Amino acid sequence: MTEPQHAATTPAGWRTWLGLNASTVALLGAILLVTASTELWSPLIPDYLKALKAARAADAATILLVGAYGLYRDGLEAINYFAGGAIAGRFNTRRALLAFNVLPLVGFALLFIWPSPIAVFLAIPFIFVWDSIAGPATITVVGESLPSDRRTMAFSLQSIFRRISRIVAYCISAPLIYALGRVDGVRADVAIAVALVLIAAAIQLRYMRTASRDATIQIHRPGELLRRFDPDLRRLLAADVFARWAEGMAGPFIILYCTPLLSESLATGTALYQSVLLNIQAGVNIVLYLLIGPLASRAGLAKKPYIGLTFVFFALFPISLIVFGRTLGSIGLMLAFVVGGLREIGEPARKAMISDLVPADVRSQAIGLYWSVRSVAVMAASPVGAGLWLLGEAVRPGSGPAFAFLTAGALGLAGAIGFYRYFGRGPAPA
Repeated sequence: MTEPQHAATTPAGWRTWLGLNASTVALLGAILLVTASTELWSPLIPDYLKALKAARAADAATILLVGAYGLYRDGLEAINYFAGGAIAGRFNTRRALLAFNVLPLVGFALLFIWPSPIAVFLAIPFIFVWDSIAGPATITVVGESLPSDRRTMAFSLQSIFRRISRIVAYCISAPLIYALGRVDGVRADVAIAVALVLIAAAIQLRYMRTASRDATIQIHRPGELLRRFDPDLRRLLAADVFARWAEGMAGPFIILYCTPLLSESLATGTALYQSVLLNIQAGVNIVLYLLIGPLASRAGLAKKPYIGLTFVFFALFPISLIVFGRTLGSIGLMLAFVVGGLREIGEPARKAMISDLVPADVRSQAIGLYWSVRSVAVMAASPVGAGLWLLGEAVRPGSGPAFAFLTAGALGLAGAIGFYRYFGRGPAPA
C-alpha cells in the first residue's frame, strides 16, 4: 500500500499539491500573458503623462493629473468588478473570461495610434478591464475546481505567475524606453502587449474546462447580497479598505517621487533603475509565495497572521520610501521596494479566505461585490494624496511627498490594528 506522504512525489501528486488541472493551468497561462501585456507600460504611466506634457518636474498640474488618473482607475475598477461578478455568475466563467480578452485590445489600439493624455484616459477602461472584470471569475474557477485546502496554494501559484510576468515585462519595457524615449517606448510596449493578449485568448479557448455559473442571481440587489456576507468577511473588507487607502494615496505618485532621487545619484539610465526597483519588489513577492503558500495551505494553520502582515506592510511601504529614500538615496529606494514586496505575504491567503467565506450559491457575484465596494471606498484616495502633496509643498517646499506618504502609512496602520483587533483571537476559517 502506498504511503500517503509519498503521494506528492509522483507527477499526479505534485499537480494535486499545486492545485493544477486543465482549467487552472489555462488560467495561469492567461494570467502570465495578460499581466505582462499590462505591466509592460502601466507602472510608468505617471512618467509617461509627464513626458507628454513636456514637464521637467512633478509640478502641481502633473500631481493633479496623476491624482485624477488614480480616481478614474479606482472608479472603473469598481464598475468592472461588479460587472465581472454579474457576468460570470449569470453566464459562465469560461465564456466570461474569453469575452473579456477582447477589451484590452481596444485600449492598446488607442494608445498606439494616439500618444496623448486623453488617449491614456480613454484607453484605461479597456486595458485594465481584464484584471478587474475577470477577477471574480478567476477566483470562482479556483473555488469550484479545487477543495478548500488547495486554494491558497493555487492562488500562490497565480501570484507567482503574475510576478514572473511583471519581471519579464519590466526587462522588456525598460530597454525599449531607454532606447526610444518615454513616448515611443510605450508605443512599442503596446504593440508587444497586443500579441500577448491574443496568445492568452487562444490558450483559454483550447484548455479552459471549468464553466460554472452561480445557482442564484442576486447581484441586482447588492444591499441584500452584502447583508449575506459573513461577519468575518465584512471585517476583512473594512481592514482591506484601510490598506488600499494607504496604497491609493501613495501608489500613483511613487514613480514621480523616485525619479528625482534617482536623477540625483544616477547620471543616466533612470528608466533602467526604475525597472530594477520594480523587479526587486516582484522578486520578493515570488520568494514569499514559495515560502508562505505551502504553510498557509496546511490544515489547521491560521491564514490570519499572514493576512494581517500584508496590511502592516501596506502601511510601512510609503513610510519606508520617505525614511530610506531621503536618507540613503537609490540604495534606500531598493530597501523600500523590498518592504513593498513584503506586502504580498498574505495575499494568496486573503483570496482563499474570501473564497471560503462568500456564499457558495452566489460566489462570483459576491466576490465581484466585495471588490467593487472596496474600490468605491478608496476612489478618493488618489485625489486626497494629490491634495496632501500640494498642501505639504505649500507649507514647506519639498515636503509634499512626505506629507502624503506618511499620512497614507498612518491610515494603513490603523487598518492593520483593526484587523488584529478583530481577528487576533479564535481559529482561522478552514
